[in-house]
Amino acid sequence: MSIISNRQTTNETCLPALLWNQTSIDNRRPSLYVCIIAVLTHSIFWFQLVICPTVRQKSMQWLYAYLITDILLLIRFFVTFIVHTTTYECIVNQTWSAFVCYTEAALDNYLNITEVYILLALNLCRYAQIVFNRNVYAANFKLIILAHLSIYLMPLISLIIQIYSGAAYVTKYPGESCDITYTNIYVKIFNVAFAFVLPILLNVGVIAASIRHIHLTSQLRQAQHHISAREKYHRSLVIQFFIFYTIWLLLWSPNVIVYQFTTGASKVTLIPALLNYIEIALDPLIIGALDVRFYQAWKHIWLEFRNRRLRRLQIEQRRIGPTTIETTMQLRRQK
Repeated sequence: MSIISNRQTTNETCLPALLWNQTSIDNRRPSLYVCIIAVLTHSIFWFQLVICPTVRQKSMQWLYAYLITDILLLIRFFVTFIVHTTTYECIVNQTWSAFVCYTEAALDNYLNITEVYILLALNLCRYAQIVFNRNVYAANFKLIILAHLSIYLMPLISLIIQIYSGAAYVTKYPGESCDITYTNIYVKIFNVAFAFVLPILLNVGVIAASIRHIHLTSQLRQAQHHISAREKYHRSLVIQFFIFYTIWLLLWSPNVIVYQFTTGASKVTLIPALLNYIEIALDPLIIGALDVRFYQAWKHIWLEFRNRRLRRLQIEQRRIGPTTIETTMQLRRQK
């Protein structure tokens, strides 16, 4: 089992174990502001889920699982930011220090790997829906549960094996964050293949297969001079996922790749991390804008709000109306 390696300089007599230096704090302020914005966008999105039963569907479980990982990444950032900016003791509880280090170093990587496989599961379910025209969430309930468990456990088991076997260890940099250091290039290549190359290639393959199926079906229907609403809906599903996945990949992938091949904090690591938090802030907006079900939910909320306002104005006018009439009649009688 690996232990936490502390890299300290000889000219510091009393360095707080978990406190960031001012440079580290300043470097992370842009991420802090983006994460605050992300809290607002996610709060609005989940408020919609609470008040609109139409978006609480089994077919949307992968989207919600994905957004929950976003929330966990935000919680991780705020907790570590608070801990690293408020802990001034030179000697802290070793168990607490180790817990903070391991959580900070491993949780980001674990959640980002989980996200890519959640999107793969979402894409596979949509492919099955398009090709076989059935509700996989009802017909393959046990398989869906198994997929959830595999996605959440496999990255965690892989990370634990690497740490306990000595292929990776957690390093604490003075005045900086904790980070995972890998002992050889083969472990890094395996991680990149497992966390990046394999799921990306599978997703691209599934998207291509979905597009091909829709194209062939569309050609057949055009020959029959008929295109059903179901086919239009399936086409919109593929387009929505392709747009979302492209934006997500551009903002997410730099952080995963850089994480495997660099250690410590620098601009090389801070910029990809910032892009990752920007992606987290944009996720609810992109999903809400691309999925017609969320658009319909927001439209329903707006119409309900407008109708209530109109009813309130009508009630107020009814209250004012009789008073105005009575005042006019009294004036006429006086004349």
